[in-house]
Amino acid sequence: MHELVAPYEFLIGTWEGHGHGQYPTLDDFHYRETITFTATEGKPFLRYEQRTANSDGVAMHTEVGYLRPQESGHMEFVLAQPTGQTELLEGTATANDDGSLTMVLGYSEVRNTTTAKLVEHTMRHYVFDTHRTSVYTEYDMAAMGEEMQQHLSSELYKTV
Repeated sequence: MHELVAPYEFLIGTWEGHGHGQYPTLDDFHYRETITFTATEGKPFLRYEQRTANSDGVAMHTEVGYLRPQESGHMEFVLAQPTGQTELLEGTATANDDGSLTMVLGYSEVRNTTTAKLVEHTMRHYVFDTHRTSVYTEYDMAAMGEEMQQHLSSELYKTV
């Protein structure tokens, strides 16, 4: 495993759980979320795939990309979405006094295709418990003329 990826080996596998979404342009909703991280031997990144479904199991959203750990806890996240957006996010991974780990990807550059809904900025928070078996996530965005605000939150548990 690449030396930059090794501290984040705990991410490798599948994380599943439930989430809640809200935004001024949408009705509130609940969803089931699955995130999978995989490694490529010797490469300095983890492959990421996220899927959500409604309570009936109907697909809602998906995105794919790469988490690129750098030195000193700096993180880069490169994502593509079928809704016509790409996100380039940067931030930090910080070990907390209680042993948990917080990843904040607060700087973002979003690009939209000409037919996509306008998303201007995003921010992602991940807080992993001390055992690295659960993660609380938050996704904030500024889109459709609205100010930056929380759009999604979920609680996921490592299943594989």
